[in-house]
Amino acid sequence: MGRCKGARFTRRCIRVAVSACLTAGLCAGLPAPPAVAADCPNDPNTAGSVDGSELTYTLHTRYTAEWARAREDWNALGKVDIKPHTGTAYADVDATDVDRADIGWSGLWESHELGSDDIVLNAHFLASYSADVKRGVVTHELGHALRLGHRSSPGAVMYCNDTRTAFAPTAADISAYRAVWGS
Repeated sequence: MGRCKGARFTRRCIRVAVSACLTAGLCAGLPAPPAVAADCPNDPNTAGSVDGSELTYTLHTRYTAEWARAREDWNALGKVDIKPHTGTAYADVDATDVDRADIGWSGLWESHELGSDDIVLNAHFLASYSADVKRGVVTHELGHALRLGHRSSPGAVMYCNDTRTAFAPTAADISAYRAVWGS
């Protein structure tokens, strides 16, 4: 199970993999020819992980530099303060890694009713990606935690697969963010 540790975490990794199979194609994560708009429609916004006007996180990932840049990019838009978790209750998001060739995504955001939501980064694919593409994956998954759905344009960081040409929020992403969080 790659970096999955302990029985509880192993079950979570399996649940994440099953969830990804059920939504196959939405965040394929595999380098592929650019999808046409019909293959990647604009999706409604997600439930997100934001609590009030903040998003707290814990990091158990090797992609801390990419996380820091993604956090900086989203925080520059205001409205939601993305910051490290310091309390005793659950963080809003827990970022972890797996290293799995048997699943078809490089990153996954998953919501949970109880406890922290997950952002899982798949080192199997990310290891061969450029720094910009890694940043795009992390920024994309953090966008889901901010309640953003997919965009149909490969020029948006919220495009549904890793053939995106944006690695930070673009005008389309910022517009979607402002639709959720206000100007």
